[in-house]
Amino acid sequence: MKKSIVLSLFLILAVSNAWAFGGGCGMGPGFGMGMYSAAGLNLTADQKAKIEAKQEAFQEQINPLRDQLVSKRLELKDLWAKAAPDQAQIIAKQKEIQDIQSQIQEKSTEFRLECRQLLTPEQQEKYASTIAQKGGCGGGHRNRQGW
Repeated sequence: MKKSIVLSLFLILAVSNAWAFGGGCGMGPGFGMGMYSAAGLNLTADQKAKIEAKQEAFQEQINPLRDQLVSKRLELKDLWAKAAPDQAQIIAKQKEIQDIQSQIQEKSTEFRLECRQLLTPEQQEKYASTIAQKGGCGGGHRNRQGW
């Protein structure tokens, strides 16, 4: 009972932490065209609406993957916590985590490229120079997606 309570609390903290730091530069929660960089691109209302729709669809795709990722990381933590950790199980779990991370990265790349296609050539050029100058998300740091 005590172990399940501790595990539940850890899961809640891990998920809330993932959501808190999940996107950084989105036009809402998560990933996407950063408000910092988007502000300088003078996006039309239509562009903003299309990007937001793509972002919502993207979130729907990756939320189950994020949940799986949290679960697999907790499972890996449990494997490491054993008195005699099983190397084969740990390596297998790490591969599962890497596979999920790879799926998220692929979906993120598709999403970012789709969003960039919505920009005019001038906006794309301005966005590219913003990335080159500021390191990705229009601020002083680079988010996981680089968008």
